[in-house]
Amino acid sequence: MCESCLPVGFFGTPAWAAALGAISGGRFTGPGDRRVLADTYVPLVAAQSDERTVAHLKSAASAAVSMDGATVNRQGLYNLVAYTPLALLYATGRVGSESPTSAKILDAIKAFLNQPILAAARMGSSAGADPSGQVPRLRRLCEERTPAVLSDSPSAMVLMRSLGVSDGTFVFGYGCAAHAGNLVALDATRLHLFSAALRHAVSATVFFMRCGRARAMHASTVAVMSQPGRRIRGLKAYSRTRWAGEAVTISAVQENLPALRHTLLSNAGSGNPFPVSASVTAALEPASRETIGQSTPFLKVLAAAVALLEAEAAPLSSYAGIFATLRSSLDTFFTELPLAAREGVQHSLCARFAAFSDPMVALAFYLDGFWGPARGRVSGLVWTAREGEEGRTLSNLRDAAIVLLADGDAPLAARLQSELSEFLAFAAQPARAKAWTRLHPLTWWRLYGERCTLWHPLCLRLFCYPASAAGGERAFKRLNQMLTPRRNRLSYGLVNKLTRIAFNAAQLGRPNPVTRLSRSHTELKPHAFFGPLSGEAGTEGGGGETVAGVGGDAMDDGGEGGAGLWGEEAEEEEPLPDLGAFDMDAIIAELLS
Repeated sequence: MCESCLPVGFFGTPAWAAALGAISGGRFTGPGDRRVLADTYVPLVAAQSDERTVAHLKSAASAAVSMDGATVNRQGLYNLVAYTPLALLYATGRVGSESPTSAKILDAIKAFLNQPILAAARMGSSAGADPSGQVPRLRRLCEERTPAVLSDSPSAMVLMRSLGVSDGTFVFGYGCAAHAGNLVALDATRLHLFSAALRHAVSATVFFMRCGRARAMHASTVAVMSQPGRRIRGLKAYSRTRWAGEAVTISAVQENLPALRHTLLSNAGSGNPFPVSASVTAALEPASRETIGQSTPFLKVLAAAVALLEAEAAPLSSYAGIFATLRSSLDTFFTELPLAAREGVQHSLCARFAAFSDPMVALAFYLDGFWGPARGRVSGLVWTAREGEEGRTLSNLRDAAIVLLADGDAPLAARLQSELSEFLAFAAQPARAKAWTRLHPLTWWRLYGERCTLWHPLCLRLFCYPASAAGGERAFKRLNQMLTPRRNRLSYGLVNKLTRIAFNAAQLGRPNPVTRLSRSHTELKPHAFFGPLSGEAGTEGGGGETVAGVGGDAMDDGGEGGAGLWGEEAEEEEPLPDLGAFDMDAIIAELLS
């Protein structure tokens, strides 16, 4: 009952009492009064659920924590999640009635790190410690159980991460990669090409989804035009809460363009046509169709990248890997986009990554051999959050992370650099390529990383941290099922227990995201394209000596729309059925002008 998010008094109705009594022969008529259940049954179930959560946290080498806030039922609540990288909820509560500041949020995190779940798992012992300037960060990262914190981009959260690192609570902090990708999609909508495509797509979608006659006529047209085995997708509504979702709306309109044009043509030729607004007509004109066709390939790739980064199995190395390869691919692919649009997207990718990431993120990129073929081509890209600031390359960020780990110990930093160079040469061997493709980097370091005596214990912890804080958003979905407008008087303690039971039970029932990792199409395509250049193998550790970006002659079969890099491997798509031996554009322009 608790795991299914059912109300505590769900079985307390006379109908359920009669049904349960009939089934049990009158021996059981229900679990009892909801107040008694809330005081006795729910705490017992919560204790059993917390035991399973503690057992999982104890088995993990390390964990990162995140704090995510939202307004649920007109009440401000915060979820605190631990990632191993499996997301597990350990507390739900409020910061206070006043507006939360960075200091209050950090104090709340320190207090919640002493919650019974983390205390039993021995993960909250380092919370609020004094700044450990005498102890190298490398040792702290290997010994402390919760050394990393991640969050989204509100200014209070960003300041909280900085304060937490400066006062010694955490070793490092970084922003959510999926949120950064969503903000890149938001920045794209400020460019003329993408804003026009979104405006036309939304106009057509809203009209054909809300007008009854237009929706019915369009459905019948789609049924006629669909081929066996090739079904035309329906139109998809658009929500501003997730900017990367614009790719679904625009691509659905692009797929339905022949059917939409045929629908308007049929409507114009009918005896009683329904009125069509000028914005809908303009959305189906040749210029609008060209705009939609130009913007769709990149937006679909960006949405796939955000979905990849939201997955719990996405290692921390994919953060820099996806942003760097996507930025570099805009130099060669997506040639249907105007130069100004490509440069604008590249600037957004640069600024968002520089603002959200941390030098440890770049270090994880170098410690994952899967991205080895791409390092030589993207290591020279300069990342800066604002214009006029001095940017840093991924190799500069990697070296900065090593300096931070050594904390001024020059011999230790030199040993780390030397061992990293040996690892890069070892991981670049062709015989290791298949293992990097099939294994999570955490699994690889467990199996083969003992030769690197300094990096082995660090990587066993570094790759426990996720690329994004999407687990907190998933926890809010469970919280919304518990605290509803009709169940708005539940105590915070009861809401906390019920949410933990439901969310953690679902998470612990899933397969291990590390052992079940399978590199996605979004990662394998740039990995295949960014193959090692001649004479590049074994020298990728330098990074800074390689070219920045990808030249136009890097790949002969690049094609338009990123087909050589991001296109599907299946057979070529067959064109949609011809609408007849007549000029549809001329007829629609004549009838609907």
